[in-house]
This record gives sequence, structure tokens and C-alpha cells, in this order.
Amino acid sequence: MGVGPFSSPVSDEKQAEIKELIEAVLKTFTLQYTKTYAIELVKHIGEELKEQPEEWQLLERPKNSFKKPLKTGYLVKQGGVRKNWLRRFFVVRPDFKIEYYEDEETYSKGGKAKGMIAPCGYSVCDDLAKDLLARAQDIAEKMGFDSRDIPGVEKYPNYCWEIHHYRRRCYFIHAANQEEKDEWVKVFKMCCRHCYGFNSKDPVAVAAFRAAIRKTRWELGRWGYWTYGGTEEQVLSDLIVDELNYTVLRDIYYNIKGPTAVRMSIRNKVLQALDTVVLSAVTPAYKAMETAVKTLRGRVESVIRDKIEPLFKAKEEIKEKIKSAVLETVNPILSEKVSPRLAGIVQILASPMTEAFQETRNVFDEKITHLSRKVKDKNGFGENLESYFHDLDYAPRNYWVMRDAFKKVDVMEEPLWALRQFFDEIWPWSLIHEAHDTLRMILDMAMYTFEKQLEEEVRAQSSIKSNGAAAESAVQKVKDDVQQKFAADGSKATVTYYREIMMKIIMPFLLKIVTPLTKPIIDPINEIIPEPFREIVDIEEEFESVLEGIVGGAIDKVIEHVTVS
Repeated sequence: MGVGPFSSPVSDEKQAEIKELIEAVLKTFTLQYTKTYAIELVKHIGEELKEQPEEWQLLERPKNSFKKPLKTGYLVKQGGVRKNWLRRFFVVRPDFKIEYYEDEETYSKGGKAKGMIAPCGYSVCDDLAKDLLARAQDIAEKMGFDSRDIPGVEKYPNYCWEIHHYRRRCYFIHAANQEEKDEWVKVFKMCCRHCYGFNSKDPVAVAAFRAAIRKTRWELGRWGYWTYGGTEEQVLSDLIVDELNYTVLRDIYYNIKGPTAVRMSIRNKVLQALDTVVLSAVTPAYKAMETAVKTLRGRVESVIRDKIEPLFKAKEEIKEKIKSAVLETVNPILSEKVSPRLAGIVQILASPMTEAFQETRNVFDEKITHLSRKVKDKNGFGENLESYFHDLDYAPRNYWVMRDAFKKVDVMEEPLWALRQFFDEIWPWSLIHEAHDTLRMILDMAMYTFEKQLEEEVRAQSSIKSNGAAAESAVQKVKDDVQQKFAADGSKATVTYYREIMMKIIMPFLLKIVTPLTKPIIDPINEIIPEPFREIVDIEEEFESVLEGIVGGAIDKVIEHVTVS
């Protein structure tokens, strides 16, 4: 593992340790991925075969239905190689990927983009001086030198920000003024959060991969629900590099000698070489896994479908045995360490989410009221009804439109941080962003439902196209109906959010405590799994499902009490 012209701080012994750890993590992940694929396949087939209840009164917008860009405009971007600054025309695509062109004319004529940023797994650093200094201090700590010896952080133009990843290429961009910067930063943050990175379109493979990443981290002793982003190979590489950072790299950093600038340069070269080593191991390993799970699916899918009823009966029997076996161990821990704090967690979430949903309903009301005035002034819809929907379509994706609603839930940060004294895997902004997503989702459903119902009204009454009063009346009629559905689904989405967030807070904490205690109890239950189902029923998965049921019951009681009172 060479590092160019400098003397390598990575000894043969450390190189062997790195190689051994990479192989060990890949082996663990491969076993987990194969196992979770079979488990997720059972879930997928079970969902296909059972009747789905009507969950929402509002309609869900079909995926990939947006065609127009989320935002366009000129920004100045630093080059990746020469580091010069070039003015480019940026286009934020509906799939949250970001293209940049030579100029607007090239884009409008369908020309080729100069480049594309896929921001899945990235974050936006909008206070560069602070963020770069904090990053340099973190490196100084890891490398064991005085932070006062850190070279001064690089100066960037005014109104500049970074699209940052700790291992991949980073992008420095600046705007013309603060207002423009604020607008673009909010859009780029949304892109980083919502851009989809996986190459696979198979829902079973995607669910299995995510579960396997989580379970591999847990098996390595890294508890919590961690989030990675990118392609499958990038996510798996990030997992391995994180484990190397935990276990091997600190010693290597300390062994780098020389002036600070030289040490940091050598460290960067070590990381570049490490990336090459990890990716060269991950790429063929993941391809082999894909082949293996396709073979597995071909072998077990017919077994699952043919024996679905006895399979689910066997799973329920196993869960009952697990529940009977572990309740005596789990209940005291739940009663002592979790239940007393459940009401407090709901109280942290309840008022902000209730107020945020009211603000979101206000957005819906304001947008539809504006539309109503518009069609009255224009004496009807004319022939192009969809032209009136653009503002409705993009309202949920516009931070400035949603700002007042988001502010209502942003206040949860401080009390959620305070909970870390009990549940140390809480990351408040991750939970708050999920609240933002819930608000966006319900508003988007309301807008889409309004559009579909209004289209039906126009088809039923063609006079609406050329009659302002009739058009205004139709808008109001549909608005009133959708508002009722919005209220019902908003309450439902709020309770769903409470439950999901509380599960994310509690489950890692509880699993970390009870798994070692209950493993000797539940392992013998493996023996009762019928032979045909040994490959597709996992005792650990069933235990986790049982624990989720126990915790979920406790959560539901608290939520019911809080929402009723």
C-alpha cells in the first residue's frame, strides 16, 4: 500500500491487518446479506399475497412524475483538477441530481452537461471557515499533534459553500450574494437528503442490503441506525473504511512523522491508497453477492410461495416461543430503563408536530386560495389545466414555502439532545429531518389529490374552462373535500411519526442490552424451525420482531394516552 514519494507509515504488519479486517467485514456482510435477502423475500411475497388495507384518504403521487427542474441558475464552481473558478449554469433535476452546463443556452438547446453531482451521502457545509477548522482539528486529534500547528485553512470567496463527503470528491460553489446562497444551500441540502444512490431497482435486494449494513455494524459493535449514501459499492466501502478508522488507522496516523503539512499530506495519500484497496476488494465481492442472491431467489422463491401458509404458521409459533422465553428478561429492563421515559419523548414530539401540521395545512390553504383568485381573474382555466398546477407541485419541495412548518419541529433539537444521557444513539437532526419529510409527504399528497379531483370536476363540467365564477366554485368545492382528508391523514401521519421515531430511539438501546442476555435463551429455539424453512427463517430476525412488538405495545399505550388527553 504505497503512498507515493513519501516513506509509507503503513508497515507490512499493518497492511496485513488492514487486509484481514477488510476480508472479515466482507465475510460478515456477505453472510448477513444472503440471510436478510431470504428474510426480505418472505416479507415481500407475504405483502403481495395479503389484501392491503386502504391506508390514506389522500392519494400518493406516482414516483418519477416530475419532469421540470427543481431549480436552475448560474453559480460559480471550483474546478476539480485546476482549482480555478468557472461560472456554470446549474440545473437541479427532479431526481435531486445536480447537473452543470457551460451556459443556459447549452442547456436549453439540449446540449451535454459539463458534469453531474450525485449528492447521495453528501452534506452541505455552508459555514466554511468553521467547518474546515473543525475538520482540521479533528484530523489533528487523530494524528496526535497540537491543533495550534494546523496550517491555516484555505480562504474561499464570499457566499461560498461545500458539498462535502469525507472520502469522495468535494465541490466548492459560490453565489453572487447572501440571499442567493441561502436559496441554493437549502435546495442542495434537500438534494443530499433525498437523492437515491442505489443501482438496484429490486425492492427485496434494496431492503436486504440496508438491513445487512445495519446488522453488520451491530455485529461489529457499532450500534444505532446509521445512514450511509451512494451506490451499494460506495456504501459498503464506507462501512469498511469506518471500521478501519475505529480499529487500525489511528495507530498509522500517529506513526506519520515530520512537519505538520507533510504529515497531513502523507495521511491524505494513505487514505487515497486505502480507498483503492477497499474498492478493489468490494467491487468483485459485491458482484459475487448479487449473483449468489439471484441464485438463492431462484431456488427458494417457489418453496416460499408453495408453502406460504405453513411458513407463516411456523414463524408465529417460533415468535410465541421466543416471547415466552424472553419476557422475564426483557420486561424488567423495559420497565426500569424505557417505559418511564416514553411519555417524555412523546411530549417532546407532540406539540411541535401538531403545530407543524397546522402550518402545513396553512400552506395548502394559501396556495389553493391563490389559485382560486387566479382562475377567477382569468375567467376560467382555459384549455391547459396543468399549467395551474406547477406552484402546487413544487410547494412541498420549496424550503421557503415550508419554512414556518419546519421551524415548529426544529425546536425539538435541544430536548432530543438531552435524551442522549439515556439513549446514546440519538441523532436529533436526523429525527428532525424525518419530521420535515413527513410534512413534505402529506402536503404533496394533498396537492396531488386536489389536482386529480379538480381534473374530474373539469371533465364533468366543461363550462369551468371558460367561466371564472364556476371555476372558483369548483376549486372551493375540491379544496373543502381535500382539507377534510388532509386533517384525517395528518393526524394519522403524526402518530405514525411518533411511533417510528420512538422505535428508532429505543430499539438500538434495548437490543444492545438484551441481546447478550437473551441469546443463550433463544438459540435453542433454532432447533424447532422446520427443515424446509431453515434457510428462510432467522431466529435473530424473529427475536427482533418480537422485541419490536413488545416495545411497540408500550409505545402505543403512551401515544394513545397523550393524543387522547
